[in-house]
Amino acid sequence: MKKVLPKKDQPYLILWRDNFDGDVSIKLYDGNKLIQNISSRTASDGVYEWIPGIDVKEGYLVRISSWKDRNIFGQLQL
Repeated sequence: MKKVLPKKDQPYLILWRDNFDGDVSIKLYDGNKLIQNISSRTASDGVYEWIPGIDVKEGYLVRISSWKDRNIFGQLQL
């Protein structure tokens, strides 16, 4: 199965199973290094349309965190 990486300036849907209480933040990381703040606060409805302004590399992580408690999060490796 081939991975489909987000492409610069192309819409990409970030999907997650919504089990957060309240809003979430969505960030892009390379390991522990923050690359981009995708959304500082959005509804935790399980879907977010992202249009990357950069080229996304394999191995980057999308981290979805509870807005109230940053220690509660899930992440997806791209």
